[in-house]
Amino acid sequence: MVNLEDYAQVSLEIAGSIIAGLLVAAIILVATGYNPWQGLYIMLTGGLGDPDYLLSRASFVLLTGLAFAVPMLASAFNIGGEGQMYVGGIVALMTSLVIRNPWVAIAAGAVAGAALGFITGALRAYREVNEVITAIMLNWIFYYLSIFLVTSYLYNPQAPYRSVSVPESAQLGFIEIAGMKIHLIFPLTLVISFLAYFLIFYTRIGYRIRVSGLSPDSARYAGINARMTFTNSMTLGGLFGGLSGALNVIAFTYYMDQLLTSMTGMGFDGIGVALMGRNNPIGIIFSAIFFSMLLLGGQKMQIAMNVPKELTDALSGVIIISLAMPYAYKMLMSYLRVRRMMKSAGRGS
Repeated sequence: MVNLEDYAQVSLEIAGSIIAGLLVAAIILVATGYNPWQGLYIMLTGGLGDPDYLLSRASFVLLTGLAFAVPMLASAFNIGGEGQMYVGGIVALMTSLVIRNPWVAIAAGAVAGAALGFITGALRAYREVNEVITAIMLNWIFYYLSIFLVTSYLYNPQAPYRSVSVPESAQLGFIEIAGMKIHLIFPLTLVISFLAYFLIFYTRIGYRIRVSGLSPDSARYAGINARMTFTNSMTLGGLFGGLSGALNVIAFTYYMDQLLTSMTGMGFDGIGVALMGRNNPIGIIFSAIFFSMLLLGGQKMQIAMNVPKELTDALSGVIIISLAMPYAYKMLMSYLRVRRMMKSAGRGS
């Protein structure tokens, strides 16, 4: 929770970061022989032509952003959103084939992601196994396990490059707004984001997560179990990651392809989205939409200006880094400070 003065400072910081990022992007375009004004205009507006795809694409990185942000508030570094998304997607797909209900399938995927987050958090809290190393290993394990299941047991005989489809009765469809069809994903993720905001700022578990992240000593003196709080934050992060994968399969693609191209990278994209949104569930909504705009705008720029994909990725990266860097620096300093305090105190209990 911040006051008006904090909001003003953050707004100025974001505005300055956007200007700096666009300026650097413009310089890169000039240096590579492209019209900077045309390029930046297409990048910022090119994705607006298909609002449904824009918002649907934003929904997945919104959830993986929450998967990173919630644990980070407890000084837990959840880099496992990628693996949590994979396991959420594959479990949701398998559940939908047995129990042909979308909500049950989504819940199953969320629980699977939460279980992965719990494992990562518990290993760090109770066995001192670094959560970054554990998460990276689990990312690869579930990437290849998902591919194995899709190619060996869940493949579609008519289209072997992908899995069988989610049964129609287990698919989340569309809603119509002003004569335009919108996937249910975005309204649903908005509700989830507001629930996450309420959880973090208005519940006991959210209070414990924030206090543990800001001051482990204060948390210990207040009787907060630091190990349990750390594990809970990672479990919640995993739940959001699992939700992202489940919704990707149940409410958007309705299948998983052999190389998981509809998911690959979104877990890591969520880290940038979370930092752009200042680890605030409401801010992450806007940063996810902005990220999606840059991604789709970059694709439009490739077509309209014959710009190489590598250059559009670099331009998007420059803008995202400029927005995320100030807060990322603050979070890194806070993370290192808290870890030093935890180490000196033996992590307490």
